[in-house]
Amino acid sequence: MEQTVEYIKRKAQITKIAKIVGKLCVLGLGVFGVIEVSGWVGHHRENRQWIAVNNITPERLIARCGQPVEDKTKEVFPIIERDMSYKGGDKGTVVLAFSRTAEEKSDWVFLTMKDAQGDTSYDTPEGIISAMSCLDSRK
Repeated sequence: MEQTVEYIKRKAQITKIAKIVGKLCVLGLGVFGVIEVSGWVGHHRENRQWIAVNNITPERLIARCGQPVEDKTKEVFPIIERDMSYKGGDKGTVVLAFSRTAEEKSDWVFLTMKDAQGDTSYDTPEGIISAMSCLDSRK
């Protein structure tokens, strides 16, 4: 009888310890999951911005952001250059530069984005999207 009572007490202690260990494992997995999900979300946002910026063409720019304030095209054979100016909200006017070869079927290539004075250059996808939020693919 005494052995049975002792056995039940030990089993109860082991059960309590197992529950505590189980809760700690679940908590650890939850924390790990939150960290992984937040990293994934950040990576997804960066990837989306990178794709949006690397796929800018004059046609897509007009489709997403409307008609530019100014649109200049000049031919410097064998290259055609195109500068499109947009009001960039609180950033002032920004100029997006494109080029392509003079061949009829060539694609436009996005070169740079600067403010109208040429003082500020937007070199990162995040900087470009922050200056021209209409380029964000979530909108």
